[in-house]
Order: sequence, then structure tokens, then C-alpha cells
Amino acid sequence: MNAWMICRRIFCEILAVFLSMGAAVQAAEFPDKPIQVLVGWPAGSLNDSVDRVIGQVLQKILKQPVIIQNVPGGGGALVLGRIKTEKPDGYTIFQTGSPMYSRTPHTRNVNYDALKDFAFLAQDSWFQFFLEDRADAPWKNFDEMIAYVKKNPKKVKYTTSGVGTSQHLMMEYIGIRENLQWIHVPFTGGNECVAALLGGHVDLNSGSLGGEMDHIKSGRLRIILAENATRLPLFPNAPTILEKGYDYSVKSGRTWTVPVATPKDIQRKLESALLQAFKDPTVIDALKKWDLAPESLNGDALTKMIHADFTMNESLMKKLGLYKKD
Repeated sequence: MNAWMICRRIFCEILAVFLSMGAAVQAAEFPDKPIQVLVGWPAGSLNDSVDRVIGQVLQKILKQPVIIQNVPGGGGALVLGRIKTEKPDGYTIFQTGSPMYSRTPHTRNVNYDALKDFAFLAQDSWFQFFLEDRADAPWKNFDEMIAYVKKNPKKVKYTTSGVGTSQHLMMEYIGIRENLQWIHVPFTGGNECVAALLGGHVDLNSGSLGGEMDHIKSGRLRIILAENATRLPLFPNAPTILEKGYDYSVKSGRTWTVPVATPKDIQRKLESALLQAFKDPTVIDALKKWDLAPESLNGDALTKMIHADFTMNESLMKKLGLYKKD
């Protein structure tokens, strides 16, 4: 082997080493610029407020600014339409509710594929749903309420914050299981539902914690059922829907995702950072302040949950006549 060939071989080996080192450094540098979190809710809302707390903790962990950008609309689903325009490099994270992936695609046409377009990173908490009535209701508990509705068809009215919401689906499910005839009176927000219940315009409210806390404490309203799989931390005496023998519970959590083409190593780094942030005392305090139930799910657990709920909701929507019409 002549001197030129030896030099050429040495040069190639050195170049290969530098290239491999450069690739390793590049991968290790993520993130090296600000990360934006696209939030599917308006500024000042429950979710936005919690996300800003998590963002402050997250940027300390990742050592880069975390910028919250609000993309409200579609009940939290509009933000996911941005998937087609965002680069899958880990610098754009989506935060919205799990039903936007597992339920919304069955109720209306959306411009994303819930199961193919996203990589699920983590979930920080569950929304808490319940069924409440007034203290002067002609029943004392959930079982008595069911018996009353059966004996008084089309007399009992219930409210929710909209057709096709988790709260509405729960009431329709109970109605089908028990062969009930009751009337749905939907409103656009939780505060309106509470006002309608207090005013005697409806008999029941299937909702989530909000403006009724003072009325519950005063005894005017009471929780008769937890619609989640586990009991409500603030109302541990209220039985869950599963404890009542039903096989369906509301699953609505705060999820964090990225475009599915995002490199796996970046996905893992973001997942780890998020799970670490969720354990921070300031984040836990913020979740509890907004009456959310802290419970972290990693990417694998969240993916399995979304896929299972997607299938279950498709079947349920068709039974309820709420499945989208193409």
C-alpha cells in the first residue's frame, strides 16, 4: 500500500469519526431553541392556566423557553388540525383533551387521523365528572333517582354542556342501560348548567367541577354519582358509575402529543421531561386548584388508553345515533 493510499485511508477514518461525533452532538443538543406548546383552549381557561404552570417547570428541565400558544376552537379539537403544517422535530407539542382523539372523530369530520398522525407522550391528570342534583330532589341517592325516572317517564330533565360531550354520553348510556325516558336540556357551558339546576329548570346536571362548589358546601346541591372510574377526591362518599354495576366510565384526560414522525429519541426525551414536570409540587398544586385529578400516564399507557377508547366510543356513538354523517 503506497503512502497516498495510507493517507487517504487515515483521512476517511478520521472523517468518519468526526461525522459520528457530530451526529451524536446534534442529537444530544435537543432542544437547542424554544419549544412551543399549542393549547386547544382559550387564554385564561382552566387548561391554559395549568399549561402555563407546567410550561414554567418544563423549561427549567429542558433548559429552553417553553412558549404557550392558544389555538382554541372545536371544543379543543381545532388545534389538532395544525398537525399538517408543523414540522415533526419536537419543537411543537400539542396539548388538548383525550376525547379529541378518542371521541370527536366519531361525531364530526376532522382534518387529522387521531390514531395515525400523533405520537402520545404523556397525560398529567383526569377531568372529574359527576352527576349532581338539588337537595330538595324527590330522591336521596342515585338508585332512588333511577327508580323515580322509571316511574315518571319524560318528567325528569337533565342538563349538560352540550350534545356529544362526555357528560351527555354518560347520561345517554345510563338511559339506554336502564331504559329511561328523560329529557336532555343542553347548554353551552358549565355555569349555565348549574344556574339551570339551581333555578329548578332541570332536575340533574351531568358536569365537571366548576362554579357549584359553594352551593355544594352550603348544601343546596349534592353529588350523587362519580362518572369517572375512581371516586372523586373532593367527594369520596359519592359512588362511581362502575361501582353501580355499569361497564362504562368517563375517561377524559389532559394529553400531550407530537407529530408521529418526530424522532423516537426526541419523543422519549420530551416524555421524560413531561413526566418529571408533572411531579413538581407547583404543578400538582395547580392541578388540584383547578379540581383536576393528578394521575400521570406515560406514552405507552396513554396510547393504549386512547386506542381502546376510540373503539369503544365508535360503538357507543353508533348506538346513540350520534355517529357522524359523511
